[in-house]
Amino acid sequence: MATDYVSPFDERVRPAEPLAPRPASISGRRVVLLDIRKNRGAEFLDRMEALLQAAGAVTARAAKEIFSKPAALGLIDEIAGGADLVVEALAD
Repeated sequence: MATDYVSPFDERVRPAEPLAPRPASISGRRVVLLDIRKNRGAEFLDRMEALLQAAGAVTARAAKEIFSKPAALGLIDEIAGGADLVVEALAD
């Protein structure tokens, strides 16, 4: 019996994409801190929030329902419509 193996790595080659424009300053910018609900993500975002606020940014928090699923479209729309920048806590 033959067995097929599937690599967990994305081996497709894609052309490099340019980075989005970066603001000269974050002072006065609205930064949404997105917690994907992984362990210690909120702890990371707490520290980031303090640093961002000290630099003059206005912060808001958002959270995914669970880390193992994509963010709900409503949450993505809410963040995209109300944020200048986003910080996402990705891992443990």
